[in-house]
Amino acid sequence: MVLKVRFVLLLLLLLGLTGCQKVPQNEYDAQGRLKITFWHAMGGELGSVLKSMIADYNKSQDKVFVHPEFMGRYDILEQKIIASVMAGKTPDLAQMYESVTLFLTRDKGEESLLDLTPLTKEWDGFEDLYDVFKRNSIYDGKVYSIPFNKSFPVIYFNQDVLDLLGEKQSPGTWSELGRVAKDCYEKVVVDKATSQMRLRTPEDNDNNSNRVYGFAFPIDPWVYQIAYLQLGGKNISEDEKEVYYDSQEALDAMDFWIRAIVEGWGYRSEGYNFQNDFGARKVAFIITSVVSRRFMEPKLNFPFTVAPVPLEEKRKVSVMSGTNVCIFSGLTPERTKAAWDFLKWFSEAERTAEWSERTFYVPIRKQALATDRMQEFVKNVKGADAAIVQLPYGDMEPRSSAWYRCRIILREHMERIVAAAEKEPDLIKARKIAKELLAEANQKMNKVLQKYAQ
Repeated sequence: MVLKVRFVLLLLLLLGLTGCQKVPQNEYDAQGRLKITFWHAMGGELGSVLKSMIADYNKSQDKVFVHPEFMGRYDILEQKIIASVMAGKTPDLAQMYESVTLFLTRDKGEESLLDLTPLTKEWDGFEDLYDVFKRNSIYDGKVYSIPFNKSFPVIYFNQDVLDLLGEKQSPGTWSELGRVAKDCYEKVVVDKATSQMRLRTPEDNDNNSNRVYGFAFPIDPWVYQIAYLQLGGKNISEDEKEVYYDSQEALDAMDFWIRAIVEGWGYRSEGYNFQNDFGARKVAFIITSVVSRRFMEPKLNFPFTVAPVPLEEKRKVSVMSGTNVCIFSGLTPERTKAAWDFLKWFSEAERTAEWSERTFYVPIRKQALATDRMQEFVKNVKGADAAIVQLPYGDMEPRSSAWYRCRIILREHMERIVAAAEKEPDLIKARKIAKELLAEANQKMNKVLQKYAQ
């Protein structure tokens, strides 16, 4: 989901090896179109959609031919981007996370990425971007990226469970989600004889029915951060040298996961097993990326609902995930113009609406919601707007490589907190351990920030 920090970034920074590109020469295809290269990490179904849309662009005009190159996983893409800068043989455009963008633009005057600010001033599309995307694209007052594949987490519900419990709508807060998830675990089973869900009876046992868990989850700082921010927590200081995960808000946010384990209605999952368990009706509710729907839905043979991530009263906020696209500096004027033309095309309201409809990534522009395509999508596909409605209050994680080191620390301590709750199913003891581990994580993260933050 989120790019992990790579030690090669810091090593290359220390060696001062950015900003050394050679100017690539213009290259034309058999039809005389200027050929430009776009590196990406979109595989499988998502990659097929991307290739299809790029093919549409290539057919739409006779000046430019965009050649997409799949680089594999995000970490491999990152390594190849850095290596290409080192060798002076970059692609024209590339998909990348913010930490890579920061790294490639930190040598002032020798930036490896093109400053898009002059171009965006002449393009009405930039001001039409959602606020979180504009903020995410600006570094030290300059625009260096355009949003590409952006998503938010959403809740997936088994609709049969909601109906059995008499719930008229999906839970809107974390406390409501916990209540309904606990209710599910105590009252709903899958009958082994009929394979149907039904309410539990006094005669039920492990021989004739299976309990349905309320909630399953992987260890995921992304979702935990959202709960923490909603309670009034703060990720990081303005100078990015201090975090606040030893706070009461951090502990209160962790309480949802602690209670899930201690009270028995939730369990920890590895990898994508929680999504598979949802499809197998072992669990009623999960929270994961909206884009997971593209892969999960064909396997679901029961009615389900998709809703926005839960909210709390103190702060209405969610956190986006995903990458942006950047243009490399040092290109010929013709290649730069061609790369920008393609990027504008892909970011048109109609195009971003198509990208959203076909992948479930959120549209990056406000005008996209007014297109016929998006209107029909939201109208005809239940829960299609579950991530879209989070756009007005969307926020982003800190962008530095130091933060991604912190994220790893946070994940490790979340794992220890959950493991402690699994081992010692006592709420008071589990909370005490969580408080100690969050304080330990906070101390370690602050050391990392003070060492690596700019």
